Amino acid sequence: MPSYLRQLAVLLSFACTAAAQASGPLQVRLASLEWPPYVGAKLPGQGYAAEVVRAACARGGVEVQLDLMPWARALLLALRGDVAGVMPEYRNAEREAQFAFSAPFPGGPVGLYKRRGADIAYAVNPGQDLDAALRSIASHRIGIVRDYVNNATFDRADYLQREEGASDGVNLRKLAHGRLDLVFIDRWVAGHLLHTDPLLRGAQLEMLQPPIEEPALHIAWSRQSAAAARARGACDAGLDQLRRDGTIAQLRQRHGVGGAGD
Repeated sequence: MPSYLRQLAVLLSFACTAAAQASGPLQVRLASLEWPPYVGAKLPGQGYAAEVVRAACARGGVEVQLDLMPWARALLLALRGDVAGVMPEYRNAEREAQFAFSAPFPGGPVGLYKRRGADIAYAVNPGQDLDAALRSIASHRIGIVRDYVNNATFDRADYLQREEGASDGVNLRKLAHGRLDLVFIDRWVAGHLLHTDPLLRGAQLEMLQPPIEEPALHIAWSRQSAAAARARGACDAGLDQLRRDGTIAQLRQRHGVGGAGD
């Protein structure tokens, strides 16, 4: 090989190596909220959902920075494309029009909590006819969290007496003190709050049985973010790997978001 071709090959090799080193993994910024045990600044790995998302994206060569903030602000930043997306999110028609949803990963049972012993019950099994079940408890005041997606049937049930609160913890405190009759909440979120919130110490609350559903969780990717468009497929592939190799099941066990009981 002529010397000038050898020199050119060396230069090209250096250039390719430098480019690969400079590019590194794709970095994306996601926004979330304090929602233990799924997400929380003081939780190991920032919580179950944070660990799942970070591990799944890492499998696809995507590095995730997770910023915690009020949920309304997280949604606004994602809608504008200032962050690549929000998580964890439930899927519904309104959000699907705004965001591109990731593949699912397991969440927990959701339903209505009441004071233990309160004479409130569904007249119909919600698993068979949720609309009829909700109509049977429509006379009761139900706490929800502002800007949360709950359940599609529940959210469009305009006959319900819904009262918005700032957080799940605020709603459970109102319930414990008789200012609400029911609260829509995830079982594992309720359990965490009942064990850790000093203002709920001794509160006798339980989920109205059976749960309404067990919805999957998702990353809601911004439609205005180029990084989101690049990361989505890689993170979905990573989620599939985590499901197949048992990592998600291990993370659920580690963070206490699997199994039966309140």
